[in-house]
Amino acid sequence: MSVEKCKSTALKYVAVQMKTEGQVADYLTRKGFERDEITAAIEFLREYRYVDDEQYCIIYYKEACRKGKGRRRIEQDLSGKKVERSVIRDTLDAFLSDENPDYQSIADEILTEKERALNVGKKMLRIQRASGKDADKNFMAKVGRRLASLGYESSVVYYVIGRLMKEREQEDYE
Repeated sequence: MSVEKCKSTALKYVAVQMKTEGQVADYLTRKGFERDEITAAIEFLREYRYVDDEQYCIIYYKEACRKGKGRRRIEQDLSGKKVERSVIRDTLDAFLSDENPDYQSIADEILTEKERALNVGKKMLRIQRASGKDADKNFMAKVGRRLASLGYESSVVYYVIGRLMKEREQEDYE
């Protein structure tokens, strides 16, 4: 095949939805292009900013936070999308750094890990109560498993369960 055909195929692939360099490389490999053609096509896409793994990480992070995911799960998802682990870690560390001039607006927009996890736990508690069930130890274990599956660190999980148990106790006294 040719480099120009490879570039054209790559452009069509990224035109529909933002992709990572790794996803583009996998796609072009499946289409039968040679390694040097793929490298040239990715360089072309990078030059015109059709692929930008750092920007992809930031956009994905914001969207995943809105869905209630924790950083560990987000990093795992990005790795599954063929972004190098070092790129993920470096990009997110810089993005979430106090030194980032946009940090405060970011924090206001996506909440902290604890706040997002607590929102998930409170939502589960509301659903549990609405169905007439008690928030017992089995329910708290279920919340913990859910938060862990969403990628929250154990310290965050314990924090949320503690807060939910306090809320449950306060409501029992009222």
